[in-house]
Amino acid sequence: MPRNELNLSPHSNLFLSPHPDDLVYSAFAAVTRYAGEADAIIFFNSSRFTKWGLLPKKIVTATRTLEEKLILSRLGLKSSFVWLNDSSCKREQVESREIQSHIPRDSWRIGKVFCPLGIAGHPDHVALRDAAVEYWLKAGRRFHLFFYEDLPYAERIDNVDTELRRIIITLSKSSATLSVCYWPLNTKLFERKLFFSTLYVTQNDQRVLLKRHGRVLGRICGSPFAERYVYAEGVKDVPIA
Repeated sequence: MPRNELNLSPHSNLFLSPHPDDLVYSAFAAVTRYAGEADAIIFFNSSRFTKWGLLPKKIVTATRTLEEKLILSRLGLKSSFVWLNDSSCKREQVESREIQSHIPRDSWRIGKVFCPLGIAGHPDHVALRDAAVEYWLKAGRRFHLFFYEDLPYAERIDNVDTELRRIIITLSKSSATLSVCYWPLNTKLFERKLFFSTLYVTQNDQRVLLKRHGRVLGRICGSPFAERYVYAEGVKDVPIA
């Protein structure tokens, strides 16, 4: 598989996504904040999963990849795809070094990296999260590492705050002290998020779950809606927000 050679500019920001749709569902606030200043890599875009059940891989992969490329381009993100099989396809376990081989080598140019938190334990999300942490440590913690809360999975979990604390404790043992932050979204921006979420026509409509979860988080930070992130501060002299 060829390496992704992204043309990173100094202090570029990098979004790592397990599947098409994860960034819109889970990190829309950050995506819109860094539009034009960030790149996105989607790793497990080879898939059979649709809202109609499992369909032929070639058709689903082509459709989902095109959906994501068009949507992220409209949101101001340059995207590249790794073409790894997702969990709906038969496959061997993907090793961390295989995932890391598709992340740009010039980490000194990166200001912030966004990756999944792995809440609910989806294997693709957890594999990408663990690879991102290892990449961050190997890079000498040069950049700030943000974990976005995996949606819609987080909304389906009972006692999601307890699960969040458990993951933070686990990650802190191997990486660094982690902090939780809330990213407010006003009503207009959140409605835009919901609109873009409906453009993934091969997938189930998640607007009810996204709206319910976003409203709960918004109450915590005094905003109509919000998204939740966990972050580990890097050593580079780049502002956190």
